[in-house]
Amino acid sequence: MSLKSALSRRSFLSGLSAMTGGLLIPAELEAKAKKSKSAPASVDGSPIVPIKTGLGSTGDIYAELGVRPLININGTVTVIGGSVMSPETMELMRLGNQHFCLIDELEVAAGKWIAKLCKSPAGYTGLVTGGAAAALVVGYAGMMTEDWENRIRQLPDVTGIPKTEVIIQKAHRYPFDHQIRQTGATLVEVETKEQMINAINPKTLAIHYLNIQSDRGQVNGPDTIEIAKAHNLYTFNDAAADVPPIERLWTFPEQGWDMVTWSGGKDMKGPQATGLLIGKEQLMSYALLNMSPQEDRIGRPCKVGKEAIFAFLKALEQFVNQDYDETLNTYDNRAKVISDAIAKFGVTALPREFNPNALGNVTPRYSWQIDSTKVNITGQQVMQALADTQPIGIGSMGAGASGMRGRWPEGMSESDVQEGVNTSYEGGTGTGGQVTADNNGGQGRGRGGRGGRGNRDPHVFGFSMWQLKDGEDKIIADRLVEIFTQAPKA
Repeated sequence: MSLKSALSRRSFLSGLSAMTGGLLIPAELEAKAKKSKSAPASVDGSPIVPIKTGLGSTGDIYAELGVRPLININGTVTVIGGSVMSPETMELMRLGNQHFCLIDELEVAAGKWIAKLCKSPAGYTGLVTGGAAAALVVGYAGMMTEDWENRIRQLPDVTGIPKTEVIIQKAHRYPFDHQIRQTGATLVEVETKEQMINAINPKTLAIHYLNIQSDRGQVNGPDTIEIAKAHNLYTFNDAAADVPPIERLWTFPEQGWDMVTWSGGKDMKGPQATGLLIGKEQLMSYALLNMSPQEDRIGRPCKVGKEAIFAFLKALEQFVNQDYDETLNTYDNRAKVISDAIAKFGVTALPREFNPNALGNVTPRYSWQIDSTKVNITGQQVMQALADTQPIGIGSMGAGASGMRGRWPEGMSESDVQEGVNTSYEGGTGTGGQVTADNNGGQGRGRGGRGGRGNRDPHVFGFSMWQLKDGEDKIIADRLVEIFTQAPKA
């Protein structure tokens, strides 16, 4: 079945222009720049200066490079850019560009500000990192090196460093434990509480915990902390995509974890290359010693600029202070726009799926049932048609969360080197096991979204609303009307 889009580039960009305050129309750039600063900010902010020549002069930088942009119905997966920043967050990035400063001084000040905003326990502070994965690198490097300069310079060579082993439950193995291993640390797999205790020896440094997989391991969080404290070990909780609930920003540190990390570029909607690490002050100072702007460190590539630090702080502030009920109402209203538009085709909205206490990627999921007696099209075909939309795709059926992969030598496969590791950790958003934007109903529990469950119905499709910009719900609704209009009648 071929379902071509009748939306021309001009009509599509015209619609987006109306949605984003005319940012895609060059003739309006200068007028926008001259408007009063008190004018309402568009979803993509306001132009600082009109670009009249070279890259950006057309107002459509994606087309200039030949890259097809997407409307994000997949989730906060890194391979398509994570999340969308607010105009206020982008404005803080601009303000951060006004001056120079000592980055270490800014990081320390930002950490104190974060600790106050996030109600951190006494003796805890924050650190803005180059993503949650970067927080793993500099966090574990700091644990091993402390403030010893010789150790800092030699990583990942751990010769002479007394404690280099990290205990991890087998059920908590995931692609991001690569960032622990790249420091030179050795992972020690265990399954039971008894095995965890018996694995502790003079070289044991810490116990690593993956919050989103906590229902799969045999040792829960409180027991992990108790065991670690009894043996004078560090604990690290990776909760990258596990807010909301917003309260986890303070309840997790209150539980006693030495370090907890979250992604800045997911539901916090900060710059994509930012992360948040909250932990004990001394450990945070060790982590900062192991990252940029310091040189000759394993964390030197984990750079986060002053502009991104300021922008992240604003995003975090907005995230913490939001009325989440109002946020949910916004998602419901977007789904209703879509439901109302396609109801005439015998497509009905299914009950919203939402678990506010899910382990991670907490967001409502919306799905629709196609009446196969009225229209001859499957959920898979609908999702593919959305993804094929031109000139701007609506989701992507090929946005594998794990990203690009290299080749394997003959006779070797991924299972040979990563047995027991969840190799699709950063999954896409799912909807009740039905066809979804990213994984077609697969079981994804990753940082970008949760995949579907079993019991697939070929006539159900769905996606989430959390990364849509204002007005994109109408664009999706119009495209779905087009798809169902073109679909054969049953």
